[in-house]
Amino acid sequence: MIIGAGMAGCAVAQALALADKGRRRKILVIDRHKGSAPRFAGEFIHPRGAQVLEDLGFYGPLKAAGAVDVDGFTVRERAEGRYVELPYADVAGQRPQGIAVHHKTLVKVMRQVISRRPQVELHEGWTIKSLVRGFGERVLGAVLSGPDGEEVEVRADLVVAADGKASQVRRLAGLPDDRQTIGFTAGLELRNAAVSAATWGNIVLGAWGPVLVYPIHRDAEGLTYRVTLDLPAQLPAKGAKLAEFLLETFIPYLPSALGEQLAAAISNHKGPFEMAPTVNLPAPRASFPGLVLVGDAAGCSHPITASGMTMGLRDAEVLGEQARLRAGASLHEAWLDDAAVRRYRAIHDRYVPTRQALADACMRCFAAATRGRGRSSGRCSTTGRRATSRACARWRCCRARRADRRCSSRSTSRRPATRSRRAWCPATRGRCRPATACAR
Repeated sequence: MIIGAGMAGCAVAQALALADKGRRRKILVIDRHKGSAPRFAGEFIHPRGAQVLEDLGFYGPLKAAGAVDVDGFTVRERAEGRYVELPYADVAGQRPQGIAVHHKTLVKVMRQVISRRPQVELHEGWTIKSLVRGFGERVLGAVLSGPDGEEVEVRADLVVAADGKASQVRRLAGLPDDRQTIGFTAGLELRNAAVSAATWGNIVLGAWGPVLVYPIHRDAEGLTYRVTLDLPAQLPAKGAKLAEFLLETFIPYLPSALGEQLAAAISNHKGPFEMAPTVNLPAPRASFPGLVLVGDAAGCSHPITASGMTMGLRDAEVLGEQARLRAGASLHEAWLDDAAVRRYRAIHDRYVPTRQALADACMRCFAAATRGRGRSSGRCSTTGRRATSRACARWRCCRARRADRRCSSRSTSRRPATRSRRAWCPATRGRCRPATACAR
């Protein structure tokens, strides 16, 4: 029984179904959402994960749905700063490309693929209410709740928690909730973004937080890109003011053409921005007798390394390997028995903490470059200031008019008019022209 039909849950279902060549087993997959989850989530998958997708039969359907092969990462210190490339092809012995795909497309395609497996039953709109316990810590199944509120008890040899960073299964298993929200990620989409490397993940430093730009969909007219903006845990602005904050604190540090595109996308955006919490969850205990955790339910960290998706796919691959070793097991005993679960945990515990340590180190490094040098010295580039001049012009004029109204209403004020008419613009750290010149 697999709780969660996102990427990790679907990958586990497919891996187990492929390991059951005699079609002797039944695999139940449930998810609370009818379709993919409403908020955007992981979309960038490294070569190791892309290989797992191909081995499991997902790669072809994803490419047909518009997924994009990606060649590595670029890192730019700021708009006019140093620039380095980190190509996947330079790593010997691995696939030379990863893959990126819109998250909703990813989940939709993967659910379609597993639904064609005769061993798999997929039920959407169902949630888990409780775990069925046996002797000691052993898990024997779960009580599920359907769309109409009916409850059903289902017994299973193994329950797989693939329900994400806020895992309900993890809570029901009695594991402490050590999640820490360390920030938020805002996501926007751009058509044919002006980046130096079209099929790479492009990281730009120097602003409030790292900016990541990568392709998520290919069609006849070009590429659609995802732009993610790293925000602090305590958002300095909300609602409509968040757009002003993004314009002020990110756009000046981007290359000119990309800055203009993103400024237009922010200014023209209707409704709330797509936001996802950035969660740090130290890897909890990944298994009990009759229960395993996979994907983000088994630990997550800052997405700066884009490794979460690959780790979830690696979990599915390891469970599939253990299932193949037990393919001939009698139907009267557990397919993935306690020994198989222990082997999974031993392998999982080698790569997940390593990934988390790398993510923490990268974020500390990027944060130092971003908040230390770029922000504190105010060195937004000349091209960045040109890119945001149009976006800031209206903001400056409105600020100046409000300042004028405040001054005129204070009859006791003796401040010179020129001071009240100069608007301080955070985007250029106060180097704006006087409001009268801006108005002209």
